[in-house]
Amino acid sequence: MVYLVYTYININIRKEGSNVRRKLLCIVVILACVLSSFQGLGIGTFAAATTEWNNNLDVFQVNREKAHATLVPYTSTEEALAAANTDIEKSGIRVDSTYLKLLDGTWKFNLSSNPEVRPVDFHKDNYDYSKWGTIEVPGDWQTQGYDHPVYKNYGHGWITYERPEPPNAPTKYNPVGSYRRTFTIPDSWDGRQVFISFQGVSSAFYLWVNGQKVGYSENSYNPADFDLTKYIKKGENTIAVEVYRWCDGSWLEDQDQIRLSGIIRSVFVYSTPKVHIRDFKVTTDLDADYKNAVLAVKADLKSYAEKNAGTYTVDATLYDENSKPVLSKPITMNGDFSKGSEIALTQSAKVENPKKWSAEQPNLYTLVLSLKDSKGNVIEAESCKVGFRKFELKKGQMLINGKPIMFKGTNRHEIDPYKGKAVTMDDMVKDVTLMKQFNINAVRLSHYPNNVAWLELCDKYGLYVIDEANLESHGDRDRLPTSDPKWTNVCLDRIQSLVETDKNHPSVIIWSLGNEAGQGKIFHTMADWIRKNDPTRLVHYEGENIVGDMDSAMYSDPKDVALRGKLATQKPFILCEYVHAMGNSLGGLKEYWDAFDKYRNLQGAFVWDWVDQALWEKVTTTPDLSKNNLKGLVFGKPVDDSKSGKALKGYVVFHDAPQLNVTGKQLTLSAWVKPRAYENASPFIAKGNTQYVLQQKGTKVEFIVNSMKNNKPIRRVAGGKITSDWYEKWHHVAGVYDGKAMRLYIDGKVAATTDFSDNIAPNSVPVCIGRDYDADVLANANIDNVRIYDRALSESEIKNPPKTPDKNTLLWMDFDSFKHQSHNGYSEYLAYGGDWGDAMNDDNFCADGLLNADRTIKPQLYELKHCYRNTRVSAVDIVNGKLEIANKNLFTNLSAYDASWKLMEDDKVIQEGQLKLDIAPLSGKTVTIPFSKPKTKPGAEYWLNLSFTLPGDTIWAKKGHEVSAEQLSVPFDTPDKPVMKLSDMPKLDVADTKASITIKNSDVQVTFDKGKGSITSYKYKGTELLSSPLQPTFWRALTDNDKNKLDVTVARAWQNAGSGRVVKSVEVKKVSDKVTRIVANYTLPTIKDSQYSSIYTIYGSGDIYITNTLKPGQNLPQIPAIGMQMSMPAGFENIKWYGRGPQENYW
Repeated sequence: MVYLVYTYININIRKEGSNVRRKLLCIVVILACVLSSFQGLGIGTFAAATTEWNNNLDVFQVNREKAHATLVPYTSTEEALAAANTDIEKSGIRVDSTYLKLLDGTWKFNLSSNPEVRPVDFHKDNYDYSKWGTIEVPGDWQTQGYDHPVYKNYGHGWITYERPEPPNAPTKYNPVGSYRRTFTIPDSWDGRQVFISFQGVSSAFYLWVNGQKVGYSENSYNPADFDLTKYIKKGENTIAVEVYRWCDGSWLEDQDQIRLSGIIRSVFVYSTPKVHIRDFKVTTDLDADYKNAVLAVKADLKSYAEKNAGTYTVDATLYDENSKPVLSKPITMNGDFSKGSEIALTQSAKVENPKKWSAEQPNLYTLVLSLKDSKGNVIEAESCKVGFRKFELKKGQMLINGKPIMFKGTNRHEIDPYKGKAVTMDDMVKDVTLMKQFNINAVRLSHYPNNVAWLELCDKYGLYVIDEANLESHGDRDRLPTSDPKWTNVCLDRIQSLVETDKNHPSVIIWSLGNEAGQGKIFHTMADWIRKNDPTRLVHYEGENIVGDMDSAMYSDPKDVALRGKLATQKPFILCEYVHAMGNSLGGLKEYWDAFDKYRNLQGAFVWDWVDQALWEKVTTTPDLSKNNLKGLVFGKPVDDSKSGKALKGYVVFHDAPQLNVTGKQLTLSAWVKPRAYENASPFIAKGNTQYVLQQKGTKVEFIVNSMKNNKPIRRVAGGKITSDWYEKWHHVAGVYDGKAMRLYIDGKVAATTDFSDNIAPNSVPVCIGRDYDADVLANANIDNVRIYDRALSESEIKNPPKTPDKNTLLWMDFDSFKHQSHNGYSEYLAYGGDWGDAMNDDNFCADGLLNADRTIKPQLYELKHCYRNTRVSAVDIVNGKLEIANKNLFTNLSAYDASWKLMEDDKVIQEGQLKLDIAPLSGKTVTIPFSKPKTKPGAEYWLNLSFTLPGDTIWAKKGHEVSAEQLSVPFDTPDKPVMKLSDMPKLDVADTKASITIKNSDVQVTFDKGKGSITSYKYKGTELLSSPLQPTFWRALTDNDKNKLDVTVARAWQNAGSGRVVKSVEVKKVSDKVTRIVANYTLPTIKDSQYSSIYTIYGSGDIYITNTLKPGQNLPQIPAIGMQMSMPAGFENIKWYGRGPQENYW
C-alpha cells in the first residue's frame, strides 16, 4: 500500500551568498511498512544518522527558538517595572521570579577524552551516574579540575593532537562533557509554555529532557532557547546536556584568548502564557534639532494554542527615572490571530524633549509591555531600559545626538582568573567602574557577544559599545569563510543572533561583523542583512573596510593615523585595536591623541586589551627521590597514561638547583616518553640549550652537550632517527657522555655516537623536564621515569635501568606523587600559555591588559586616563596666570566639576585656590589663575597644577574623584642654584699601591681595587655607602619584546661581560690637589672580545664623574643594556625622589 501525503514543510534552501527560507509544497510518498518510522528532515528536527557537530555546516541548530531580545515574563505591569528598576549590581545577572527559575549551581558531571568514548546513554532515566563528579554551572570545566586550558593567539587548541581540515572537527582529542541535574516545574506553570535558555555554551551541545532529545546548538556566546513544553512533566524533571569542546563551528571561533569550554553562562527555565510576547524591538529617533523624539515599538506575538487564539492588545508604557508615566497614555497595539499563529505589531509615539542618553549622561527610561487578553486582563508583562539617542553618519563623521563622537576605548575579553569565562557580577561592576574612573567611554566586545549583564551595565553607567559577532577564523582567514557558500548560513546565524539579542540596548551603537576573519561576499551579505533590519546603527568590519560604514585598522603607527587625517577621507576612521598593552607599554599614546584631536575624520581608538588573561593555579611540586631531594615545580598535570604509576603532561622546572649544574666529563640523561606529532622541538630534559639537552627535533632524537674553548661555545650533537612506531607509543631515550664520546640510545639501542672529550660548560639556566627554558618550547609528550646521573651508565644499564637511585644519581623523578604547597611564600600563581601542558601555545601573549589578571591597576592605565581626559589646558601668558582651557566633552559643561589650582615650588604647595568655570561643551575659554608671583628660590622649579574633580557621588566614583589634571611649567625668572667652586673644595690625598688606590680627605674616602678594576669602597663622613663594587653591566631583566627581538641564547654573552671583565691597565693621575683621575682599561669576555674603558674623575667635594667607553667586538648581538651597578648596605632601602610620578612612568 502506498500513501500520498500532501504537506507544507519549512526548509532552508541555500543560494550563493544568501539563505532563503521557502515554503515548498511537498508530495511525500511513504510506504505503509515504514510510515510509522518516518521522520521529517530539515531545521527543527534531527536527521537520522547525522553528526551535527562534525563536518555538517548546514546544521548549526536543531529545534532552537528564533533569537530574540533579552526578556523575562512577569505576572503584571507593576512586577515588570519593579524588576527593571532593581539595581543589577545587587540583584545579579539573573534572579528567580514567578515565571523564571535559575538552574545555576551544582550539576553532576563526567568528562570523556573524545566523542568515541563518551557515555552515549547518559541521558536515559535509568542511567547510573552516581559515581560521577560534580561541576558548578556556570563555569568552564578546565577551571574546575577537568581537562586543561589552552592559550593560542590564533590556531586551534587541537593542533597539538591532530590537524583536521575544515570543516572537520577533531576526534582524537575533543573532550565531551556530560551534565545532568533535576529540576521541578512549579504548579503555577501548569498549562503554560515552558522554555529553557542557555546563555552561553562552548562550543556545541545536545539537550535531553526526561530522556527525550530536545535539540542541538552551536555558537559559544549567543543564547540558545528551546521549547520544553512537550517534554516536561509535573514534579521532578531530568535534564541532560552533552557539550563538545570543539565542533565544526569552532573554525569560526579562533580568537586570541585562553580556550575554555563548558556551560559558561547561566541556564534557566521560564514560563509564558499560551499567547506570548516572543520578541520586541524598541527604537528611538530624534528630530533635526536633536530635541524631541519618536519612540517606536514593535512586538512579535506568538500563539501556542491549538486553535485561533482570538484578539490581544499590547500596551507599551514609558516611565521616567521616578517610575512616573511619561506619556499621557500608553502606546496601544491590537492583534488578531485569525490568520496565523504569529503576528507583528508596530506603533510609535512622540516624546517631548526627553533626557538624552550618551556615555557622558546615560539617562534611561523604562518601557513596560503589557499583553492583555480580549477581556483586558494582563496575562504577561515584559520590560527593558530605553535610552533616547541618535547615532548617525553625516558628512564623513559619526555623530551621537548631533555631536562628533570620539571613541576613547578599550577592547575587553570576558575572563576571571578563578572562573575563566564565567565572569562574575563583581568582575563586571569593577570593570565598568574602573573604565569610567579612567576616562574610558567606549568598549569593543572582543570578539564575541558578552554576557547580557555587561550591556545592562554599559547602558546604566554610560559606555559606547561596538558589539561584535562571534566570528573569527584568524589562522585560516585566507580560506574561510571568504565567499564560500557553505559558510554563509552559519555566519549569517551568528550576526542575526547578535543583533536580535542585543538590539534594545542604547549603549550598542555599532555592529561588528567579526574579527580577523578575512574577506569575501559573506561579509557583504551579513552587512546587508544588518542595514535592512537595523538602520539605526552602523556596521564595522576591520577585515574588509569596504563593507563597513567606517574605515578601521589595527596597530597603525601615529604617523600613519595622522596621514589618514590629512587625506580627509570621506569615511570616518578608527583604530579598533592599538597600543598593545603588554608589559610596560602605552608609551606613544600622546602622539596618537595629538592626531585624533587635530583631524575631524579621526574618531578614536580601542586599546588592546582591558585585562590580562591568566588563571590562578595552585603551586604544585613533585619530589625527587635522589639524595638531593629536590622539589620540582609542576606546570601541567599528572596523567594516568604512563609507563608506570603516573606520568607528566606539561613541564617541571628546578630553580636554585646547583646539584644539576654538571660540568665534568660524565653525564647520563634518561627518560621514558610517549610523543605526539609536533612541528617544534620537543625537549624531554634540558638545562637551557647551552649546557645539556635530550630532545626530539623533527624526525630525530638529539642528545646535546655544550662546552667552552677560548671563551667560544662548542655544541656537540648525537642525533638518531626516530623509530617507525614513534608516535603515541612509549619509548625509552637516553644520552650518555663518558668523556670520550656521546651516545644516544632509543629503546635500548645505540642510535648515534659523536666523539667528544671536553668539560661540559656551565650555565645559570634551570633544568626543566618537558621544556627548554632558553628556547621557551615545550615537549609534546607524556614523560615518565626521568633520571640524571653525573656518571656514564653502561649499555647494559641502559637496557636494564637501575631500580633505585645510587650515589651518582642527581635526579630521580617518577611523577607518582604531586603535592600542593607554598613556594617562596606563594601558594598559587597566575598561569598562561604553556603552564597547563598545552605544548602548542603562545606563552604570555595573553597578558596584555591595562589591568593585571586580578584586576589590580597597571601603571600605564594612568597614562591612558590622562590622554583620554576631556579637558585641555595650554599656556597663554602663564607667568601672569593666563591659560586656555578647552572642554572636549560633547554634552557636559565644565561647571559640572570642581576645579582647583595649586602653584608648586618643586614639590611644595605655595599657593592654591578654587576656580568657577563656565565653559560649554566643545568650546574653550581664556582663564586667569589668581596667583601672586612668588619670591623665587635659587634653583627651584615652579609648576601650576590644575585639577577637575567630581562635586558629588556618582554610581562609579565618590565625591572628590579626580576626572582630569594638568601640570604646566611656570618659567619665572629664577636664580641658579649655587654650586661649590673648585677653589672652595678641600684637598685630596692620594695613596697609590700595587693593589689599590685610596683617595681621601676629611669628608670622603674612595678605594679603587686595581685587580677588580672597580671602586670597592666609598665612605662619606665615616659611613660606608657601598656593599658591592661599582662595576659595568650589560644585562637586565628580559622583557616580553626581547623574545622577538633578541636571540636570548646568544645575548647571554653579555650577561657576565661586566663581572667577568679582565683588567688590562689602571692609571692614576693627580689633575690638581683637589681633583684626581683614574683611567682603567678592560677586555670584556663577549663571544668576540670587546674593549671597555672607564675614566673616574674624583673631586674634593666627594663628587665622582665617570665616563665609560665601549667598543664591541664584531658581529655581536644586540646589547641588552649599558650601565653600571652597585649595592648599598642595609639601612638605605628607602628612597625619596623629586620627579615624575607617583606611578611608574617614562622618565
